[in-house]
Amino acid sequence: MEVIVRYWRSILSVGLACWLCLILNAKHQTYWQPEKPMKAINCHNFQIWTIAFIEWNNSIKEDIVELKPLNAARIISGPGPKSFPARPYIKTYASPGGLASTVYKGDDETMPIALWVGDTARLISLSETPLDLSARSDGGVWISTHQTLLFHYDRAGALKHRVNLPGTNIVGVDGDAVWVMTDEKAWFVNVNGDVRGSYPWKGFNRSAGSKQAICQLERDKIRRIQCLEPDGSKHFVNISLPKSPSGKLLFFSDDKLLTGSIGSGDLGYYSTGGIAADLTIENAGMTGSGDAFISMRTDDDLAEVCLTKGTGQRFALKYKIPSFPLPVILSVLAVEGDRTLVYGADRAVWYKGSQIEKSFTVDDNVYRKEIFPHHWRTATNFVTANSSDGTIIISTSGPTGMALIGMRWHPEPQR
Repeated sequence: MEVIVRYWRSILSVGLACWLCLILNAKHQTYWQPEKPMKAINCHNFQIWTIAFIEWNNSIKEDIVELKPLNAARIISGPGPKSFPARPYIKTYASPGGLASTVYKGDDETMPIALWVGDTARLISLSETPLDLSARSDGGVWISTHQTLLFHYDRAGALKHRVNLPGTNIVGVDGDAVWVMTDEKAWFVNVNGDVRGSYPWKGFNRSAGSKQAICQLERDKIRRIQCLEPDGSKHFVNISLPKSPSGKLLFFSDDKLLTGSIGSGDLGYYSTGGIAADLTIENAGMTGSGDAFISMRTDDDLAEVCLTKGTGQRFALKYKIPSFPLPVILSVLAVEGDRTLVYGADRAVWYKGSQIEKSFTVDDNVYRKEIFPHHWRTATNFVTANSSDGTIIISTSGPTGMALIGMRWHPEPQR
């Protein structure tokens, strides 16, 4: 009794603190509750398939690195893990000669290799670190570097051509040729490394190939495409669209065009039939059975997850945290059978079929044990398109390896 009397203030303070913690924790838990998944609406508008799958430790090692929080994150500390393990990932470039990917470590360091993807996928060792890539139909690659040099490596990794040009952005076109660009100029380099140009051209990081020309949306002329030919001549393509397109030109034909935003998964589709549609790809990966899945964000902050077989579900992505001033959006990380994992900040939800299987708080330890082993990750600039046929190409990496996923988008009303 004497102990209680002597330390009653301390005991009361501890009890009060525990009581407040319980209230705050309960308030936090009840403030946000996950919603049950819904039936997908638009998956019939997409064709999805696996272009290539590269299993870990077959040709590329799964070297996991530790990522520390950015300086900005230290100033405004958000909820959830403060450091993350990260796997290698790829960024893919499409050309008429095929697909070629740069390979990055988990901390964004570029590796001196190229992943060439045709009927098969294989690595090409390089003596330089690539900046941009263009696949050749003979199995080799063109690469640009930060040293303003253009290199051609054959399928065995032997250096065949070295061209001294100031441009760093390259676009592959027909005949295994490439265009090299700066902010103001462009050069045409044929299959043998012969150069034509320079020509005035302001299409750096905004140009797409069309036969042997490069083309871009003409900003000061609504609904017009400007193209530059190897001889330096220019021509224009007028296309009747319901609205002026935005973003970088990825593909166009007589009746439609596809655009994308640099550094994100935002796509735009425009057709002469009166269709103007937007699409945001927020993640993609492989299911437990080896099929591809793509998660696309809707206008009302839902994720529509579509599978190779054309089926899918919708999941809520909004997450409210009373103590954090910025909005938090969750992301679909994995699809394994009838289970789907959604995660963001300090919250994760496993869904099973149409039900909520498990909702839990995530810190550093929980992320490593329960999130990372399932986490598929698409990186910045992970979406491109084949300028020959408009196939959308998504690069992703996850627990079993790296994958290139192809998608065709048909937003026209289904008849």
